[in-house]
Amino acid sequence: MVEFGININNREPLLVESYTVEKMMRLGGKAEEFGFDSVWVGDSLLDRPRLEPISLLGHLAAQTDEIKLGTGCMITPLREPLQFLQAWNSLEMLTDGRMVLGACMGPPTPGCKEQYEAIGLNYRARAKMLEEQLEIFEQFWAEGALNYEGDVYEYHDVDFRRGPEIRDLAPVQDDPPILVISNPSHHDTESEAVYNRAAWRIVELGDGWMAAGLSDDPDEYERQWNSIADYARENGYDPDDTHTTFQVTMTIDDDADAADAKMEEYIETYYPHLYEGKDPAEWGPSGDADDLIDWIDEFHERGCDEFIIRFGGEDQEGQMEKFVEEVLPTF
Repeated sequence: MVEFGININNREPLLVESYTVEKMMRLGGKAEEFGFDSVWVGDSLLDRPRLEPISLLGHLAAQTDEIKLGTGCMITPLREPLQFLQAWNSLEMLTDGRMVLGACMGPPTPGCKEQYEAIGLNYRARAKMLEEQLEIFEQFWAEGALNYEGDVYEYHDVDFRRGPEIRDLAPVQDDPPILVISNPSHHDTESEAVYNRAAWRIVELGDGWMAAGLSDDPDEYERQWNSIADYARENGYDPDDTHTTFQVTMTIDDDADAADAKMEEYIETYYPHLYEGKDPAEWGPSGDADDLIDWIDEFHERGCDEFIIRFGGEDQEGQMEKFVEEVLPTF
């Protein structure tokens, strides 16, 4: 079965006059009304500033009832692990266990380096920080306390219990799901070690894989998925237990040229420093319903279980309605 989520794009209210906070939040509520499986928000401090995701997820928790809520993706190393656990466990309680954590270290960009350094963190250690954090989260959720000694973090007998509490500040789900983000460049300069480490991180420390940026290269998506599945099989895991998700920007319009123009304008506005010299198709497909159906079919066949969609252009609610009417029934 193919699943579909909506990214409500918590950066766009800072970029586009007509995309107000109210419009963004209405999109999240409409996603549940229209039968989508999940709603997602992104994260960045200084690299691509946006509305803070934990606050937004709390608001989404209040205006939805059943839909999953997630981060696509949360740069968890920017947050002290114990404080993050307090916030995430609170969201678990507010949503009655609907949270999905997409966790990442942030991209290799000057802006990402700046945000680590601005709050006194070692940018070069971000991969190790992410890995230790995922171990910390799993231990705390399993045991309700932390006894952890790593290269970066150390905790001894730390928990949220002080005696008078009648219930724990704990997640509702027995094992809150974690999707580990991995987007290695598909250029020849990438070493096999990068893919192998990503596979280890996804299988050993998480419950699934979240990808983005390979929208024009299904062969590369399949190659990366195969490396994850091979690692799982070789180490006693069932690859089917790894949930695969894909963050993708889409524009839908009966006029293919109009869809392409919307996509190009959207990507140029959203990624001005990354846009020059790149094909908008790297971020996702644009076209009519048949074009999107063909793209989804292709990536589903290559291994993707769930598509997290950000619609390009100002008329995002209109595009979502059109997608629901003309694309979702196929799946």
